[in-house]
Amino acid sequence: MLQTPRITPYRLTSPQLGRIAGHDPKDPYSSTAPVPDYQRSLGGDLNGLKVGVITEFMESDLVETTVHQTVSKAIATLGELGATVEEVSVPLSMDAGVASAVLLAVEPALAHQVWIKERIQDYGHDVRNLLLTGSLVPAQAYYKAQKLRTMLRQQVLDSLEKYDVLVLPTSGKGAQPLEDDPPITSKETASRLAFLFTRIFNLASCPAMSVPCGFDDRDMPVGLQIGARPGGEETIFKVAHAYEQATEWHTMRPPGA
Repeated sequence: MLQTPRITPYRLTSPQLGRIAGHDPKDPYSSTAPVPDYQRSLGGDLNGLKVGVITEFMESDLVETTVHQTVSKAIATLGELGATVEEVSVPLSMDAGVASAVLLAVEPALAHQVWIKERIQDYGHDVRNLLLTGSLVPAQAYYKAQKLRTMLRQQVLDSLEKYDVLVLPTSGKGAQPLEDDPPITSKETASRLAFLFTRIFNLASCPAMSVPCGFDDRDMPVGLQIGARPGGEETIFKVAHAYEQATEWHTMRPPGA
């Protein structure tokens, strides 16, 4: 039996991020920048903010018609709230999935190399395939994925020099029901999550947030993804909060949830 994911509204005014943000003396790579009061940025309109709509994702064949329409309406709402909305091209953005797939296969395979040899059957079906694939990927492919990541990150950062936030669909499809992993029978079925568009900000080391912006033709939630430059969480909260105050999608649940 399929299960419908439960959607729990999240209050942007929660101080949780403020409590965990900031420098960790046990982590030399953590930021030493002061932690802003995120709640103070909430409220008001979006006058003066510049929003870039990544065209590659909006025009992708991976985006279903109803998702495109729903996200387009959400972006229009940002304009109505005072933001300047413009299209922007990030040429390598649609390659984020490929780069991410290689990195997420090779690096865990290296970390789990002993258990892969001794306990491979203890892993779930998808993870087992991921680890075995990562064990076989040549070093040249991993190197190229890292080079691709570097170039993609620079394109994202260059865009964020011009825009305060970048927006795009969180996924080309509405939320998917929970179900058993289907068997992999072809190259196409090997990439079951190609419609997820969250990888671009992961690879660019940029913060991002998904906010509910409607439902697809199956009455499943659709998300608007908002990303900003490193350290730009405050701006993301401001845009997301303004959108939620102007709409009611975050208070609604799909049928049966």
